[in-house]
Amino acid sequence: MALNLFVAKGYHRTSVRDIAGEANVNTAAIRYYFDDKVGLYRAALYEPVREKMNDEGAPFDEAGLSIEESMLRFARSRLLPLGQGEAIMLSVRLRMRESFEPTGLLDDERYKAEQEQRLLRVLERALGVPTSDPDLLALAFSIRALVAYSYLSREQICKADPHLFDSPEGLAAWAQRMADYACAMVKVERERRNVQK
Repeated sequence: MALNLFVAKGYHRTSVRDIAGEANVNTAAIRYYFDDKVGLYRAALYEPVREKMNDEGAPFDEAGLSIEESMLRFARSRLLPLGQGEAIMLSVRLRMRESFEPTGLLDDERYKAEQEQRLLRVLERALGVPTSDPDLLALAFSIRALVAYSYLSREQICKADPHLFDSPEGLAAWAQRMADYACAMVKVERERRNVQK
């Protein structure tokens, strides 16, 4: 309920009383579980996506993996939430709303930095350059953008081809394509560096 209200009305125009009324609970229950509106908002921002975007069973940055396997694991773990229901998409919409109506509460910078460093280490191994290299950072952002577009444009993608996200097979095929695109980017960067030498 809170997630729907935050997406529809924004943080500032949604009150704890609105949320309690919509959920048919009293405000004390919200305070008990989330402390306050800030705690509830952060839960709406993070919990649906973080629970599903988990690659602990097959980490994409495991030592010894080929770049192809690393990128496939990366794409799979990042695209998995797209097939996990409306709460995920509402959480993504709420994050998008944060871009236009910032509350200052989107404080997952540590989490994002950790994910960026993991991807940079994979690219460092593949290209043999330090993670501090600015071109490596640009490559990492480009690879992450491949996945981000799937979230930002999910509705348009589904209109064009509804089968991309509606089954595990569709998501697996989409992840394979994303991994192939990411590997092509790595290949271009490797060739560019060899030409410059």
